Amino acid sequence: ASIVAFILITVTMAGMFQYQHDTIKTVSLNEAIANYLGGGAATGKDPFAKFKDVSGKTSTQGTSMEGVAGSPQKVSVGDMNVYLATATLTWTDEPDTARHTNQPDTFQIQVVAPDGRKSEGSAANVHGAQGNIQVVLSRDISKEVQDNKNLKKKTSDPTWTGDWNITVTCTSAGDQTPNIGPNIGGPRVQADTGNTWQLAMNWTFKAQP
Repeated sequence: ASIVAFILITVTMAGMFQYQHDTIKTVSLNEAIANYLGGGAATGKDPFAKFKDVSGKTSTQGTSMEGVAGSPQKVSVGDMNVYLATATLTWTDEPDTARHTNQPDTFQIQVVAPDGRKSEGSAANVHGAQGNIQVVLSRDISKEVQDNKNLKKKTSDPTWTGDWNITVTCTSAGDQTPNIGPNIGGPRVQADTGNTWQLAMNWTFKAQP
């Protein structure tokens, strides 16, 4: 009788465990975080899936003297959930003067996001052509929200919202140098002290439809 009772209890418990396994849903850690953040039960679901991409832009201009770092240009971005920003610096070098060749200008640009992340670039224009530097900063805000349990209000916490500081420096203005030829020894170097530039800032952010 004891053996029969033991077998019945064992069969009953096995059935209960199988029932629990079949009826109680288990979730992975990623699914649990997504559920906690309101992202749904699907693993790795983008919390911004129902948002749309919107672009913003602004521009400014200025002049930089050779070797002098300018004051940071403050670009204010009021949009939230910004995840991509592109700063483009352009300039046009002066044409050659008589019996001289104008050497290229070299510029440097540093872009600092509101949270301190930064990137920079440097380039010289090709002789007679427009100069161009493009600096891009990007971030995966969906992953950051899912990885950070403290971001309970994922769609209302500002991301890259505020002042962007962009510093433009002319590291070399490129003097007008005499051409090699029969006039060598006559013409002299004509100094170039700086150049004007244009700065365009574009950004992309997630917005509720």
